[in-house]
Amino acid sequence: MKALTTLLVIGMFATAVAVADDADDVKAALQRYMTALNAGDANAWIQLHAVGNTRFSTDNGLLQRSDSLEEQRKNQQAGVDAGVKINVQSRHVAVSLYGNTAVSTRYGVGTVTQPNGTVVQLNNRITTVWVKQGGQWKITHMHLSPVRLPQ
Repeated sequence: MKALTTLLVIGMFATAVAVADDADDVKAALQRYMTALNAGDANAWIQLHAVGNTRFSTDNGLLQRSDSLEEQRKNQQAGVDAGVKINVQSRHVAVSLYGNTAVSTRYGVGTVTQPNGTVVQLNNRITTVWVKQGGQWKITHMHLSPVRLPQ
């Protein structure tokens, strides 16, 4: 009985360590995502997306779904090739874990420079749903909404 209790206690601590490691892994994946986005590296950026990922963008439009990672990569690369420059940083990152699913919340603050030189200031609330596939955390859904000051 003593051996069984010892195994259970060890198992509880091992589980806690795995969860903590997963939260750190999600944060690291988010950092890779931001680095690729800001560098204009569409190849590295797309590696962090799951097939069939969805997105609610800041334009208040309908849900966007991407069943083709290659098409999504090409669209991202087309923006880079046209001269779009992104400089966005994550602030106040939090991660909650639910087995092989994680939810990260953060603020995205920075700028997007359009090909014509127009600079757009960004200040968004961002929620991202991640799934662990093949040992890698991938984005399956992202929701962006602009921060609006009360009137």
